[in-house]
Parts: sequence; C-alpha cells; structure tokens
Amino acid sequence: MHGAITNATIVSMDKSKRVYSQAGILYKNGRIAAIDSSAAIQALAKDQGIPVQDAKEAVIFPGLINTHNHLFQHLLKGLGTDMSLEGWWPRVIGPAGVLMRERHVRAASSAGALEAIRSGTTTVVDYMQVHPVKGLSDAVIESVTAAGLRLVYGRGFRNYAKDARFPPELIDDIDDVFAEAIELKHRYEDETQKVKIYLAPAAAWAMSFDGLKRAAEFGKENGIPLMMHVFETGTDNEVCCARYGKRAIDYYEEAGLLQPDFLAVHCVAMDAEDIRRFAENDVKVSHNPVSNMYLASGIAPVPKLLNAGITVGLGTDGAASNNSNNMLETLKITALLHKVYGADPLAMTAYKVLEMATVDAAECIGLSDQIGSLEVGKRADFFVFDPLQSPGCAPMHDPVATLVYSSDTRGIVTVVAGGETLLSDGSFTRLDERGLLAREQAIAKELYYDLGFGVNAK
Repeated sequence: MHGAITNATIVSMDKSKRVYSQAGILYKNGRIAAIDSSAAIQALAKDQGIPVQDAKEAVIFPGLINTHNHLFQHLLKGLGTDMSLEGWWPRVIGPAGVLMRERHVRAASSAGALEAIRSGTTTVVDYMQVHPVKGLSDAVIESVTAAGLRLVYGRGFRNYAKDARFPPELIDDIDDVFAEAIELKHRYEDETQKVKIYLAPAAAWAMSFDGLKRAAEFGKENGIPLMMHVFETGTDNEVCCARYGKRAIDYYEEAGLLQPDFLAVHCVAMDAEDIRRFAENDVKVSHNPVSNMYLASGIAPVPKLLNAGITVGLGTDGAASNNSNNMLETLKITALLHKVYGADPLAMTAYKVLEMATVDAAECIGLSDQIGSLEVGKRADFFVFDPLQSPGCAPMHDPVATLVYSSDTRGIVTVVAGGETLLSDGSFTRLDERGLLAREQAIAKELYYDLGFGVNAK
C-alpha cells in the first residue's frame, strides 16, 4: 500500500482549494504521507525505497464518491425505458427483485464496480433494497470489496404490506433486518473503513410509522446511520396525508429520522418548509439528477438546499434508472441541469459539482476526516486523469472544467483506493473485466426472459 506519483497537477479539494502544479503525492500504509513538489516527492520516495510513477503532466483528483446506488440493478439496464417511478417499480424492480439470487447479485455488483472504477469512483454507497432470500448482503459486500472499492452498504427493507404493490417476498421482518445489520457491522466494519453499514428503509410509502420509528431508534442505539428515499416524487406527501393525516416532513420528524447522520436520497418534491426543517436538523442529501430525469420525477431544488446550508452529495442511483454507474456523466448533467433550470450559468459551477462528488459526499456519509480531499493523513483514494488519452478531453486549460464538462472514462488511467492501485494504465489489477462482463451478460439475458421481456428460446 506504498507508492508515489510525480509530475502531476494535484487538485486537492481541501478547504483552501489548493491546486498544486508540477507536484507529487506519496502514500504509505494506505494513507497520504506527503504532497509536495515533484523533486521533493522523488527524493522522499528514493530515501524510503518507494516506487515512483510519472504522471506525465496528468491531473490527480480525489476519488469520486457515489452517494446512492442499487448495484443489483446493473442487470436491468434498459428494462424500465419510458416509465414513471410509480409504473417502473411494479413492472421491473418488484418482479426482478423477487428473482434475485446470489449469482445475480454477485454478477451485477462486480460489473457495477468495474464501471464505477472506470469513472474514477473509489467509494460506492449501495442501497440493497431487495432480499427475497438470505445472503444477498454478503454477495454485494464481498463483490465490491473484492474489486477494492470502499463501500457504504445500506441494508434496505420495507415492512408495509397493506394496499402496497410490493410482492410479498419483498416484505421484511424488521427484527430480522436489525439482527442482520448488527451481524454485518460486526463482521465487516474494521479500522480500514473499507465497509460501513447503514439501515436503509425504502420510503415513507413502504414503511409503517412504527417500523420507521423503531428503525431510527435502533440505529441510534447501535451506531448504525440511516438512509432512505425521501421526497422522490409527490407520493410521500400524498401517502402521509392519506395514511396519517400529516405532511411527510412531520412524519419523518416524529419518526426520529431528521438527524445529522441521516442521508435523504432524491429530495425532489420539497418546499421551503421541508428545506428549513432539513437545514435545522443538519440532514444530508444525495442528489441523483440522471435518475430523476429518466423517471421524470422532477428537478431537486439543489441550489436552494445549498443556500440553506444543507450538505449535498451526488449519486447515480441504480443502473435501471440511469442507465449507468458513470459518475463523470453525473458531474456534467448536474451542472447543466441546474444552469438551465435556473436560467443562470452560475446556478451550479464546475467546482461546486466536484465538491459535491468529493468533500461534500464524504461529509454525507460521515467519512470527511478520511476521504474526499487530498491531504496528508487522509486515505489514499484518488484517480489520475490524462486528457491526452481521449480527443474529447483535450485540450485542457482548467482541470476542473475539463473533468466536469469534457471528460470521458478513457481519460481515467489510474485509480487508487486505500493505497491500492485498482486501475493501472487503464487495466484492472484485481479483476478480469471481460470475463466478469461476459458472465453478467449471460445472467442478464436469462433474467430478461424470466421477466417476460422476450420469447424464451431455451
């Protein structure tokens, strides 16, 4: 877990917004030990017997952090085309969820990890929302950690069956969920912080009030934070008003969700009072613009959230409603969406978008002291971006603007997580990319027929 890279521009994303020119980075035991001039890093590395890589005037950025995903959905790309959220769930996700087994989840998670690494992502927040059989949590965690990524794993669940359109196989016993969360925490969380466990109740309309309140209390008692789909559409308010006679924000607050370690996902259909209450309670938000556009859910009021002092990170959402795990795409679309919606070129700047995918995202998941910026003492999570690897990336004048507006995955040549090189000169060091993708394709084709999307030619 030792290494050094010189002859680079380093975009630190630290509080001072420092950008180092003709610089280098040295890391030991998975942590950044020095950031200095190329000559100084070269000398340090030579003195300590650490190998040095020449970046050839490329740029080093902190690893991107995807604050919301459903990796099992990597098998389902394209199956939810031209549907709303309310139609897409019962037609695609529910039926597919019932069929999920270990082989499906491992194939999807491994392929999703490949795509994440290719786009400079070093940390993935996965919200595993379907558990028709036991052991699927392990399938996700083992696949993602085998790829070398840092993982925040949300054990998704729903316990509301009355008048719901969920298959009965996807309704969970909440005590079983709590027991599994504790077991996962004990088994996978350690000092490397490569895995962090969350509870992930599905949404207001998928949970009873008692179930949600118990989840919030259990999480607080056991040091397990919560994440949940919140205000993704107007359905939250409609359901809460009809079912409980109160607005969704009151339902959330009375259930005990509104806490600084709560990660609220989507947050599209919010009004001024909702935003005020989030800010008052320091709730964190995961913004998923591509998914929100794909499902026509709407545009989250992100500039208003930021102006209120709310921390917002970026996410791709699952590949069934995106249809990718490509964080580079999410960077560009985030900036452009809010510019055009606000009719203001400064509504979302390139630098702010990159903050939302790095330092702000780290704050969203409680790891800001470990990742999100390139600083001595933090984890060595970063990627090397070479604009000369793709005509679409060149020429480069401003590294941040180029990454946000002009990049593609060919420009990502090296990815390092926890000091381990996962991608070297464009090649994976741990994984058989073609083999994993071929396996996923075969399993996805089988699932396609099982879901009734084609004529089964077996």
